[in-house]
Amino acid sequence: MCKVSVIIPYYNSEMTIIRAVDSVTNQTYKDFGIILIDDGSTDESHRLIDNYINNHAKFKFVHIYEENSGPSRARNIGVIRAKGEYIAFLDSDDSWHKNKLEIQMKFLENNKDIAILGCDHNILIDNLSIKKSKDTETFIKVNFYKRLFRNYFSTPSVVIKKEVFDELGGFNESQSYAEDTLLFIRVFRKYNGGKIEKPLVNLYKEEYGATGLSSNLKESEKWELHNFKILRQENKFNDKKINLPLYAIICLFSLLKYLRRLAIVKFRKR
Repeated sequence: MCKVSVIIPYYNSEMTIIRAVDSVTNQTYKDFGIILIDDGSTDESHRLIDNYINNHAKFKFVHIYEENSGPSRARNIGVIRAKGEYIAFLDSDDSWHKNKLEIQMKFLENNKDIAILGCDHNILIDNLSIKKSKDTETFIKVNFYKRLFRNYFSTPSVVIKKEVFDELGGFNESQSYAEDTLLFIRVFRKYNGGKIEKPLVNLYKEEYGATGLSSNLKESEKWELHNFKILRQENKFNDKKINLPLYAIICLFSLLKYLRRLAIVKFRKR
């Protein structure tokens, strides 16, 4: 048993997976287990992780192989195997600051009503920081309606109560885009949460328009709008409603953000 189960899905990540896992085993907070899910890799990732586990016997590892089915299913499988009271997510191409879990878990232990907690991140490209977040360690409370308009934190920053994740059904495995934001908005619809204004995560590519799934801005926007439709359909199950005027406003605001991102990516490529 451990307090936190760290879920790391990976696919063909031989160049980055050890950096990600190192950033967990180097945490100052030690009450965690690590669950790695190989999402059908065809490179040397799986062998590298097997060797790493053999050389780090003092840590609690679970290493799972699955046929390729995407990060949502991989994360869900990891959570099913998790024994921790809290779940933390890390992507195989990102890393954590060594104090991430210590800072977040101290806050969560002192604020039992908080179901989900994120933090800020830095973006590092070629070892240069191109984005630096505020470093105040202030708690920023986020509610459902705020979260409809703004994404306050990235998935590798999240620590969430396992019972809440299970209650809400985890990530929607039929979605390849915006499935994480759908789950997190659902959490804020029913529970308290927020973020710590401190960059405790490192991302090594632009937040959107770079590589991988995030490079397809059109699909990302389509699924964000689809999420709003789902959330409106769920009105009857929740006290916090999305009425028709609000639905129109959040969709319009999302489209404006999409156009802004298209312009930023076009300018960046020049």
